[in-house]
Amino acid sequence: MRFKLLVLALVASLVAVSAATAKDHPGKGKPAKTGENCRPGVTVMLSGVLDPTVDPQDGDTSFVLTVKHSNRHGRAYKQAGSATIMVGAKTRVRRQGAKNLGALAPNDRVHVTAKVCKADLADGATPDLTARKIGAHPAVAAEPSS
Repeated sequence: MRFKLLVLALVASLVAVSAATAKDHPGKGKPAKTGENCRPGVTVMLSGVLDPTVDPQDGDTSFVLTVKHSNRHGRAYKQAGSATIMVGAKTRVRRQGAKNLGALAPNDRVHVTAKVCKADLADGATPDLTARKIGAHPAVAAEPSS
């Protein structure tokens, strides 16, 4: 009987020691509210006109957009009037069949979709936007007057 009690006590102490030395799992738990891999992330949609003084080339990492319309998450950018849009390696660009940033021309009508942390948009802040998708159309031609 004493032997069984001794074995039981030994097993219980080993379980307690292993539980005490268990490490936290890095990367587990609640995600950050700001910065990389934050949650919740929201989609900011901006549409407007490419700045007339800017003609982006294929190697450029950003361009200036004159914002005319936005969704509710992009209101601050619309109020500011313009936004600097960063372009990454994963950004998809489309303009009349072309799939590169160099295809964009001054005064093009542009629609930009980007993801940003909801907390970063608090109090009308305008954090840097890295575009996920850019859709562009040529500028509307002026109608000839008679």
